[in-house]
Amino acid sequence: MFASRLSSLLLAATVAVACAASRSAEAWPGDRVSAGSYSFDIVDPGGSPLRTFGHNGRSYVLGAEGQRYKIVVRNHSGRRVEAVVSVDGRDAIDGKPANWSKPGYIVPAYGQVTIEGFRVSLRDVAAFRFAPVADSYAAQMGNDRNVGVVGVAVFTERYVPPPRPVMRREEYRRGYDDEREAKAESAPRSAPTAKADAGKAAGGGQSGRAAAEASEPAPRDRPSERPGLGTAYGERTHSPVVQVDFVRARPHNPETLLGARYNDRPGLLALGIDVDGNRYRRYHYDAWQRETARPFANLPPSFSAPPPGWEE
Repeated sequence: MFASRLSSLLLAATVAVACAASRSAEAWPGDRVSAGSYSFDIVDPGGSPLRTFGHNGRSYVLGAEGQRYKIVVRNHSGRRVEAVVSVDGRDAIDGKPANWSKPGYIVPAYGQVTIEGFRVSLRDVAAFRFAPVADSYAAQMGNDRNVGVVGVAVFTERYVPPPRPVMRREEYRRGYDDEREAKAESAPRSAPTAKADAGKAAGGGQSGRAAAEASEPAPRDRPSERPGLGTAYGERTHSPVVQVDFVRARPHNPETLLGARYNDRPGLLALGIDVDGNRYRRYHYDAWQRETARPFANLPPSFSAPPPGWEE
């Protein structure tokens, strides 16, 4: 690790990406699309949330092959926050194994940000689109172990108090003389003190640490025709960003972890989710894989690399 000034990406002039220090992996606390002042939805291109079901304390989203989707992260607090987004266990910005020490999108106070795909550059993304697991971005990059889960790690911004103003000697003397003259008047007025002026000062430097890049895990053997949905590295979509600075209040720990599982109709039915009002359950190996998929591997420490054969 090395010391550096934190740099971020800002989407539509209101959303940014920032860096922070890494930490060893922790247990995934559960799947929920909202907690406290923060929430997210998986929506269709028109902005309508996809059908979502609560089951065994988790949130499940119903998708369909070929359907495009977006991730909308909302901040209901009065401070801007950073949201590190993971799709199928891969970071939504650099496309590598997800780790919440990496940059995330900045969500303004009482605002929201829409993330449309894996970032290709500062100008464009590759759209999120449901696809067979074999065609998912994760599978094409060599590991589909965590296909079927979306995660959001939320970090609040560190508060930097304004510095006390520094007075030169002549300014201090002039203020002292003014105070003596004021006391001599019949209706004296108190001169502003340094303590009162301190609240008007702006500034405060920002610094942080950036983590090294996460190493790519070795490909594993997997079924040739795994059922269910994954997220493909879709068509290029215009989604410009700019870089800004951000310092996390707690670099090592997210303020909140959010998550949701997704699958097609047969996949949700296999878990016993009452999609159509009928009680139907069939549990199999793929269901277990999806239930144990992790959005953030947080392995020891760019933009996402296109999978083989991807065309703009």
